[in-house]
Amino acid sequence: MRLETQQKFAALQAAMSKKFGVQAVAQMFNVTVPQAVVLIDAIQQSIAFLTRISMIPVTDVKGAIIMLNAPTTIAGRTDTSAPGNAERVPQQVGAMSERTYEVVKTDFDIAVKYSTLDSYARFADFNARLMNMIIRRQGLDRLLIGWNGQSCAATTDRATNPLLQDVNHGWLYDLETNKPANFVKAAQGQKLKLGKGGDWKNLDQLAFDLLSLIPEEHRTGNEVVLVGRQIIAWESGKIFGAHGHTPSEKVQFEVMTKTYGGMPATMPAGFSDTGVMVCDPANLQLYWQDSAVRRQMVDNPKKDQVEHYQSGNECYRIGDLDASAAIKAADIEFIDNPDDSVKIVNVGNWAEMPGSINVGNFAEMPLPQTVDVGNFAEMLLPQTVDIGNWSEMPLEPAP
Repeated sequence: MRLETQQKFAALQAAMSKKFGVQAVAQMFNVTVPQAVVLIDAIQQSIAFLTRISMIPVTDVKGAIIMLNAPTTIAGRTDTSAPGNAERVPQQVGAMSERTYEVVKTDFDIAVKYSTLDSYARFADFNARLMNMIIRRQGLDRLLIGWNGQSCAATTDRATNPLLQDVNHGWLYDLETNKPANFVKAAQGQKLKLGKGGDWKNLDQLAFDLLSLIPEEHRTGNEVVLVGRQIIAWESGKIFGAHGHTPSEKVQFEVMTKTYGGMPATMPAGFSDTGVMVCDPANLQLYWQDSAVRRQMVDNPKKDQVEHYQSGNECYRIGDLDASAAIKAADIEFIDNPDDSVKIVNVGNWAEMPGSINVGNFAEMPLPQTVDVGNFAEMLLPQTVDIGNWSEMPLEPAP
């Protein structure tokens, strides 16, 4: 590490010590609750989609799920003058559900080599650049866990679980485990087929079917379609293949791709390339224990790097399971739509043949429709045809 870098890193440590009210950040320290709130808020603001979910600070390691929306309808009427001393009974908003959360320790540790740190040192905003990089990575990891988490291993294995599947139970795991009716997956040995002739003809139909699994009284009106990039690429390729050379059609499709099933679509970071989910993002909850955030930043010359350690206790839950629906991404299979331009042609007594044909001295003609060339009856040829010595003639479809 260059002298200039050493000086800037020492200044960063001093600034952190002052900010968090500790003697030295080279020793592990507890972040106070108000400072922890500021830190977690910074992490949330670092990733656009994280700003749309509910990050909920809690005091206890274990507790009841917090329902941020009214769990049911609240409009009604009670005849208080009726016999029996009838009373109005309000529906609770923000009530605790019977389901629980339980936070578990999660480490967010990162090392930065001296050579990388030297490159940061040339900038006047050295502190902000370094800390923003650390904060953003923490935010991205939280989304990876939320979408892909399947277990809570005592010792995680990043090589075996590159999507952090063993760090914590994620949102889709919660839906599949506790509301299987809203988690669509294929039968044993089968696939969920997307395309003409499959389970869903297109993404629009799939998105609406998922929305249909959510009872109307559980809908907030803020539902979005979370969709993977491979599915968007498939949907785009299918339509651009048919209309890519028609400017007006292409523009219309670019507008349509912003919504599916009547809902706005978004592709969050870390979401499976073949995944589809319908929910109000605020229904995705991340609980974190406000008194359990710990940090440390040290210089480790034995490895030519500086190291930042941070840990906290967290849990991922869906607040209202009835208000979300998704497919199992691993079960998706794409069906290539057949080329509608290739049809069967009947030429007199000739056998039926698909594709281009050669009729005597006729030029080869790709015929996109069924044609009867018996006594040269009606021919629906939307192309120019060279017939013997005849001049080229555009043949209009028969009325």
